[in-house]
Amino acid sequence: MLQSLTIKNIALIDNLTIELGDGLNVLTGETGAGKSLIIDSLSLLLGEKADRGLISYGETFASVEAVFYTELDEVLDKLEEFGGERENTIIIYRKLSLDGKNECRVNGKAYTLSMLKVITAPLMDLHGQFEHQEILKETSQLKTLDAFGGEKIKQAKLEYKELFLRLKEINKKLSIYNFDSRDREKLLDLYKYQINEIEEANFRDGEEEELKEFRMKVLNQEKIAMSLSRICGMFDGAGEAMGIMDMLKRCDYEFSEVLKFLPSGEELANRISSAKYELQDIAESVQTLKDDLTFDEFEADANEKRLDLLSSLKKKYGSDIKEINTYLDNIKCEYDKIVNSTEIIEKLNSEKTQITLILREKAAILSNLRRNIASNFEESVMGELSDLSMKNAKFKIDFEALNEDTADETGFDRIEFMFSANAGQPLKPLNKVASGGEMSRFMLSVKNITADIDRVDTMIFDEIDSGISGDTANVLAEKLASTSRAHQIICVTHLAQVASFGKSHYYISKFTENEKTRTTLKLLNDDERVKEIARIIGGSISDFSLSHAKLMLENGKKF
Repeated sequence: MLQSLTIKNIALIDNLTIELGDGLNVLTGETGAGKSLIIDSLSLLLGEKADRGLISYGETFASVEAVFYTELDEVLDKLEEFGGERENTIIIYRKLSLDGKNECRVNGKAYTLSMLKVITAPLMDLHGQFEHQEILKETSQLKTLDAFGGEKIKQAKLEYKELFLRLKEINKKLSIYNFDSRDREKLLDLYKYQINEIEEANFRDGEEEELKEFRMKVLNQEKIAMSLSRICGMFDGAGEAMGIMDMLKRCDYEFSEVLKFLPSGEELANRISSAKYELQDIAESVQTLKDDLTFDEFEADANEKRLDLLSSLKKKYGSDIKEINTYLDNIKCEYDKIVNSTEIIEKLNSEKTQITLILREKAAILSNLRRNIASNFEESVMGELSDLSMKNAKFKIDFEALNEDTADETGFDRIEFMFSANAGQPLKPLNKVASGGEMSRFMLSVKNITADIDRVDTMIFDEIDSGISGDTANVLAEKLASTSRAHQIICVTHLAQVASFGKSHYYISKFTENEKTRTTLKLLNDDERVKEIARIIGGSISDFSLSHAKLMLENGKKF
């Protein structure tokens, strides 16, 4: 549901916020007051191409912001897909600038126009300008027909879809083996060479670190030897200087003399003795390390060749040994598949034949169900159109049969809504024959039939009352009110009957201030609604028009 709409610097609107409720929201006002600007603003949120001419004179930008509340999974799923949070409240913002920049944001995150269209299509359907209407798309027409069919079609579609996706998976697998004998031999030779190359190298996890460590020892052999020699000298002494070991031995001897007269120092003596033995062991280990610090030239050369080989494999098969070995496992699987491809292909083709036969049966069942309910749907729409003073209108659903090669997961049917508004005119695709008012009435007819199953949250009708008066206007008002029980409806109207059935009534007007003309909007209370409906009835307000307006408003509330 559209909860609020804020418009800034759109033509005559400088700053306007509309709080909207559920049910039927009607907008009325004098001709030229700016009702179409509300529709233009909403169309921007549907991804309409930006027209800089909408920006108010003297301003550098225009913006529209809407707050929606929705529980539709298809919207919430798309929010997550586009990197957002799964939130029921959705704030959509669009800004136009004179310099041509166009900004779209959903819950603060930047969106492209195509992403904006995907998000807003289930939230809002604008009837009056063809490019915004989902019903003009063949896929949406099929969804509408299927929804009208109820559980039988839903179940038939699920059974068909499961088989279709399985067939698609089989075809994908078969495409892997789509090569001639020469290509097959080339792939086998390539994979065999790669397998042999990686297996002969036989690199194990962690080996690269060991090879690099060995290289560093070889490259720094002289520095290591000098440092170890100095350490050994510190332990053993050099020249007349005493080494660490000699000093500890002397210290150990002196303390043994102290113990003769000071028995309490025995613990310290033991610690000195332990340190002497520990350091003696360290000294011997350092000497061993120094003595072993010799590298065979051939060993060093082999280490370098091993590193060069690893570098070559990394360029071909992966960034490290783990990736190289993973690649090896994968091409072994591919090699086995190709070797056994004849057997695999035969098995897949056999399965494909079986599934195709069953798929055709399921598609035929689904198509027959659709064709059966299509006639009921056509009759229902024609009845609704007749109620709305379109008694000469014709409506028919054309079917085109597909096959497993051209079909998709919806079935073997491609349908198109065919429509003629006037007697003697041939049926043509819906978007080629209907005017704005006719299209709005057609959509209202469809929505009135599918109100309980349709998923669009908010419907906006513009020009729906074009050419309507008298009893038909009452019928139109009742149908709008009926549909509004399942959908939020926003309707721009010139009819008193429609206005009197609104749950919320907004009045749009113009005023001049500081030599500037501006558009404003006001939510009317009951007394103000009576006056506005009276104005619509007779142009000038009289006791009679006021009395009539009160009666109409009471009838609308009762309905």
